[in-house]
Amino acid sequence: MELDLNNHTEREKAKTKLSYFLSKKCIIQLVEKRNSRSARQNRALHKFFVLITEELNELGMEFQYFGLKGQVFSTRYTTNIVKNQFWRPIQITLFDIESTKDINTIQINEIVDVIAKFFSERGVYVEFPNKEMLEDEQN
Repeated sequence: MELDLNNHTEREKAKTKLSYFLSKKCIIQLVEKRNSRSARQNRALHKFFVLITEELNELGMEFQYFGLKGQVFSTRYTTNIVKNQFWRPIQITLFDIESTKDINTIQINEIVDVIAKFFSERGVYVEFPNKEMLEDEQN
């Protein structure tokens, strides 16, 4: 069970649950879960996937999928393709971490550097969204 103790309702649920366990005199395990990045950093990461997708599609590039009984097909890029075919393999290789929710800002910066270098060598220029880009998007 995961409860956010910053939220009043969930804090009360935690108190109730803990009281229940205390009354049972059982063994429990409590684990503090820390956010690895802020909500803004998370929005920036997903915006980065969108920017790469848009740039590749604007340049007319297509994703080549190999795998349907030896058949190859092409499709426009999507954010899922960018995340799962570019970002995630680099993340796993560098840090042995599967989920993007488990990486921190320093790790994000290292992966961005690898991706930016890869694409720039192929004439595709993308930059990681900054604070102003995210604010412009919200307005």
